[in-house]
Amino acid sequence: MSVYRYIAVAPGAAPGEVLIEADNEKEALNKLRSRQLRPIRYCGEVDEEGGNAFSLHRKKINTFEFTRQLSPLLDSFIPLERALGIIADSTSEKDQRDFVNSLRQGLHEGKKFSELVRQHGKLFPGYYANLIESGEETGCLPDVVRELHKFMGESKELKDFVVSSSIYPLAILTITLIVTVLLFTVFVPRFSKIFLDMGRDLPPTMQMLTGVSTFFAWAWWLIPLALVLLFFGLRAMLGENELRWRWSKFVLKLPLLGRVMVDLEMCKYIRTLAILISNHVEIIRTVRISGRIISNPVIARAFDGIDRKLKSGDKLSGAFRDNPFLPSSLTPMLRVGEESGTVGEMLVKIAENLENDTKLKIKRLLSLFEPAVIVFLAGVVLVVVVSIFIAMMEINSISQGG
Repeated sequence: MSVYRYIAVAPGAAPGEVLIEADNEKEALNKLRSRQLRPIRYCGEVDEEGGNAFSLHRKKINTFEFTRQLSPLLDSFIPLERALGIIADSTSEKDQRDFVNSLRQGLHEGKKFSELVRQHGKLFPGYYANLIESGEETGCLPDVVRELHKFMGESKELKDFVVSSSIYPLAILTITLIVTVLLFTVFVPRFSKIFLDMGRDLPPTMQMLTGVSTFFAWAWWLIPLALVLLFFGLRAMLGENELRWRWSKFVLKLPLLGRVMVDLEMCKYIRTLAILISNHVEIIRTVRISGRIISNPVIARAFDGIDRKLKSGDKLSGAFRDNPFLPSSLTPMLRVGEESGTVGEMLVKIAENLENDTKLKIKRLLSLFEPAVIVFLAGVVLVVVVSIFIAMMEINSISQGG
């Protein structure tokens, strides 16, 4: 689905810029006319990747914090324009304040809030503008913003869990790498020098360690260089899309990690489905928006035909039946939700269960990672110690023989 820009005019109003999301230009024109807008000039498609005035400062703009501040203000029946003014006045960060003021200025110019969100490209999540638009059309904008805040908060909580759970394993890995480098760049060369000063040949094990030490000391840069050359070589040979496809396919085949990656994508997908359906977004549009949330191309391809199945008369549970990436419990639970008219609520429960299972899998993965790193470090230290011990035994036998 693309976003089309028009200069249009409403009865009794001045011409202004309008953004319409549609599958094609014909559908965009129909949507314009349904809003009692007359197009004056077609300005082309909008690049949804961004390209706005704030694209250089995206990392400094916190859309979750913006939504958190906006939700209670709208729940208190404060008009949107005034709510944005309150948020701008209470914000100390210049970039965040300028961002909110730009939204406020857009409202003064007669633009819809959903249009302003789309103008900021991927600064907002992909589902954000569509939900805001559904809230504007149904008159339930405060409810929609409240749901957005809740959804973004749960997504942030899951992301924070992954980050916090990775701190200790990464610390162990860092210490392991530092100890390994010190062993081969400081300790091994000094011990080898003892043999050289004695005029003796190094034992085979020490020769091996000395070779590794020399590589670390003088040719370490060959490793990142080889990786960079390999990457660019594969990209030139296969193409960027094919390389990304093969890498994604490889990651999904990894034990434990592959399943975790699938579950993380499905958590986002099902959560997006739930919030869109709960806010009465049309089902075809819902699955298309949700499909764009999936970042792994292998998984995304498995969801390409969902809208066609729905158009042919299938229910959502039927369209999901043979999908290999969705949890097996989704189809029967979703069928119950369709029979009882509680599809949105059922999807929320499915997403919550999947998130809990994913957190458990992440804990198990990290619990296996920690001892694996420790065993690796122990193995390296053992090889060095045994090699040094053999060398010392040889020195001792030489001195005794002398």
